[in-house]
Amino acid sequence: MLRESRTNTPRKAVSRTARAGGASAHGSERHIVTALCYDLVGSTDLLHVMDIEDYQELMSAFQGASRQSIASHSGVMQHEAGDGGVALFPIDLDAKDAASLAIRAGLDIVDACKRVGQERGRDDLRVRVGIATSAALIRDMERESWLQEPVTGAALAMAARLQVIAEPNSVLVSEETRNLAGRSHAFVFQGSKALKGFSAPEKVWRALGHKIEVGRFHAYGRLGGPFINRESELNTIVRTWDGVIAGRGASLLIEGDAGIGKSRLLREIRRRTRDRRSKLFFFQCLPGGLRSTLHPLLHSFPGSMARGGQMGVTASEVATLFGRNGIEDREAIDVFAYLLGAEGRNQLLSNDNPKTIREKAHRALLRTLEAICRSGPVVVAVEDIHWIDPTSRDLLGEAARLIGQFPIFLILTARRGSPVEWLDAANLLRLSLRPLDSDETKLAIRAKWPAHQLERLPELFEVAERISGGVPLFIEEICQWASQNAEADEASLSENMKPVHLSAFESILDARLQHLGPAREVARAAAAAGTLVTLPLLRLLLPDFSKKAIASAADMLCETGFLTRVRAPGRVAYGFRHVLIQETIYNALLRKQRQMLHRRLFGAVNQNRGMAAWIDTGALAEHAERAGLLENAIELLIAAGKESSSRSAMIEARQYLEHALRLCSQLGDGRPVETLQLAALTALGPILIGMVGMSSQPARQLYEDGVAIARRQPMSEQSRWFPIHWGWWLTGSDFRVMHDRALEVQSMLAEAEDPEIRLQINHCIWAIDFNLGHHRQTQDAILAGLALYDERTAKTNRTLYGGHDAKVCGLGQLALSLWLTGRTSASDAALSRMITFVDRIGHAPSKAHSLDTEAVSAFYREDFARLTDVAERMADFARKHEMRSLSGLSLLFGGWAIAHREDLATGHQTFQGGLALLKELGTVIDLPIYLYMHATMLGLAAKHDAAIKVTDEAIERAQETYHAYWLAELFRCRAVLRARAGEDSARVVDDLRSAVEIAERQGAKALLQRARRSIRELNLVGRL
Repeated sequence: MLRESRTNTPRKAVSRTARAGGASAHGSERHIVTALCYDLVGSTDLLHVMDIEDYQELMSAFQGASRQSIASHSGVMQHEAGDGGVALFPIDLDAKDAASLAIRAGLDIVDACKRVGQERGRDDLRVRVGIATSAALIRDMERESWLQEPVTGAALAMAARLQVIAEPNSVLVSEETRNLAGRSHAFVFQGSKALKGFSAPEKVWRALGHKIEVGRFHAYGRLGGPFINRESELNTIVRTWDGVIAGRGASLLIEGDAGIGKSRLLREIRRRTRDRRSKLFFFQCLPGGLRSTLHPLLHSFPGSMARGGQMGVTASEVATLFGRNGIEDREAIDVFAYLLGAEGRNQLLSNDNPKTIREKAHRALLRTLEAICRSGPVVVAVEDIHWIDPTSRDLLGEAARLIGQFPIFLILTARRGSPVEWLDAANLLRLSLRPLDSDETKLAIRAKWPAHQLERLPELFEVAERISGGVPLFIEEICQWASQNAEADEASLSENMKPVHLSAFESILDARLQHLGPAREVARAAAAAGTLVTLPLLRLLLPDFSKKAIASAADMLCETGFLTRVRAPGRVAYGFRHVLIQETIYNALLRKQRQMLHRRLFGAVNQNRGMAAWIDTGALAEHAERAGLLENAIELLIAAGKESSSRSAMIEARQYLEHALRLCSQLGDGRPVETLQLAALTALGPILIGMVGMSSQPARQLYEDGVAIARRQPMSEQSRWFPIHWGWWLTGSDFRVMHDRALEVQSMLAEAEDPEIRLQINHCIWAIDFNLGHHRQTQDAILAGLALYDERTAKTNRTLYGGHDAKVCGLGQLALSLWLTGRTSASDAALSRMITFVDRIGHAPSKAHSLDTEAVSAFYREDFARLTDVAERMADFARKHEMRSLSGLSLLFGGWAIAHREDLATGHQTFQGGLALLKELGTVIDLPIYLYMHATMLGLAAKHDAAIKVTDEAIERAQETYHAYWLAELFRCRAVLRARAGEDSARVVDDLRSAVEIAERQGAKALLQRARRSIRELNLVGRL
């Protein structure tokens, strides 16, 4: 993504048959070759006026920049001298592409020479470039060896002669080169020149620049033709760009239906900003990318194809690409490499928690924005954000928020109606593109209507206008169809017309494809493959087609505007020129046709992931599902969910796993499907606990369903599904239920020898005993359990058992128990260890668990300042990870702190909002404590009767559910409220006596001290 769009997407040449006599007796073959020759002007003079070391450094910088210009345009150096060189452009490119790329490389060399000269204070550094094309004989046609073999032809000699006569800092090309690249570049005729060694004068042209820049991340729309009725939008854009030039960054969202002209408008923006921008970057969101983390950034890397059969990049590639764009900040590069999952990334970042990673990513983004605009205003385009994934969305939202600080024009495109509320924080300018009206549609049709059909235009005007509906892409397709069908008439155009424009579009596309013979089947196979397809993949999808037939058909589809060629490392790939074309062709396929194509694709890619490395695990699951291979799809969805979870992409993980469960319901009954269900439930349960809440209805229902299935499995397999049983215990509706479930799980697996199972059984025990007020047993179970803890296995197991790490839970529970039993210093130490450890392991649900523990600890201590800080961190973390339960807790504890530090009414209202949310989610297992807080605030407001009523409810609830560890404080609270309300002192004494007895029985010294303090304050010492 951080890559400036500089090259046309090269096209693979159509296989040519050598003419008779074209190949030599030695096996050479005849091909069109483009050569480029460049040479510095006056380099010998420079040597005489410069220090020899400075001169060598200058030559080295110039040659490095020249090699980069050639390589980035697919050229290959054949020979390099001290101040110049010769390059050839590969024969596996179409001749037009080779010529166009050679010219762009030449112009880049001129720019690079100027840049190198300026950097070293040599304004007199200039270069000449000559480019020529001719037929040539090549002995060895293998791609990797042909450049080492003799190449016989006029191109190299003519390029050298043209370089000699070129003006400094100019590019001269031959007549043949100009003819091949005439559609892509602008030229000025320089006259006919007599070149040494050539008998006839050669027409010579000076290359001025590229007419239409088409980058890899452009939306595939055809960009020619007049620009009709976007004057208002363009005026707005021009004014906005002027503000960016003045230093006021701006964000623009272009909205509209598919085919409405978003890409065409974007191209016009590129053209109008070209002269005053320093850089231009593109991001492209792809269909199906909603669950594929950071896919726009990953797909922007030239080398992001197969790496061990998977899509990926290396950390060095990230550093190289960032460095090429002026981003040298090591931390920023490390963070983006980590987010991309790059091979060789900084593993120390895995110790950071998700919140820290997000903060670092936002800082890295800030420094990246600063770096890319140091040389001047920049245009950044992000296309099709309706397909953006959650992680990319977060970074883009932050970029939009920051963009006003920099001279950056951020341009986004999206389909109409797409949710963009995540951009609300940005000062976003929105342009909504509408279809062309009747007069505008007529203008567009006239501009694009084929010249040889002009006499038919009047009679076909009405139907063409009606079918198009004012959608520019439809207008273009209709006109192109008419161009290819000389016999087209109104009847054929309107046959099977339907009121929906897309249906008409489908008819037009299908009619056009029918005239392309085998290319129709290739287009259908490509549509099933998705956004990208290669010739080897097409061969597997169409086994009855020959390699030559598929290649010819693919080239025909490119020439007729259906496909576009995309250069990928080591191969040529194809993508649809517009996703609407791909969707329309795919939707027209019969279900059996789709299923067959997806089945073939899945079979091929599943066996060899390197064949289509851009298809990640989640995308491959979708192909399996569409193929009707539901078991394979479910297995891949579970794997994709686990992959996302391992990178703290919890939203994507939940989507994958819930979809896997939906597919399980389509498989019927039996052990095979139950095994898949249990695997999906095992992975999803902890994610729901972390995102929705431990005792929430979704989490509780999941584990109840899971245990029902697990109990039907053989006893020998019960330990395999221990995480399901454990989650079932954890999500019990109250502590009485949890207590009974814990005993059942403990009994079931009493003989288990697995250290992890024994640790997690202790985990059950300490959680239950703590809530029962059995502090000695709690602390013993924690110490016994943590002695079994293994951090290596915990990386997997923390996602299985309640969604949080056992050590984080144990240390937190220990801190709370130690405080209650009067060991404040030891409690502080345990709490500190918990915070340090959870920040190191970087596991989002464990961090949420630790924040809850921090808040409870501050609540115990009545440390309202600290509680405010924790509540704010809770809220931030909850927003990032969409954890509604944690959001409720942040309101509850934050409101408690506000009520005591700032304003009672405001705090109480905030608290009640949090409590209402927790009740809605069903995550109120600690309800007695929440009711205690509610009653206390009512008491502070002198609403004693209401407060006593709430306290009665809290005590009743605690006794019913065995939520006993706070029971002493509940009785003390009610005693104080009764005394303030003027009730009978005997009832006050009874409550205080209960508080003392419970605290003593539990060994809860802190609560005992509070009860005795209230006895003294109420002057009841003699009565107790």
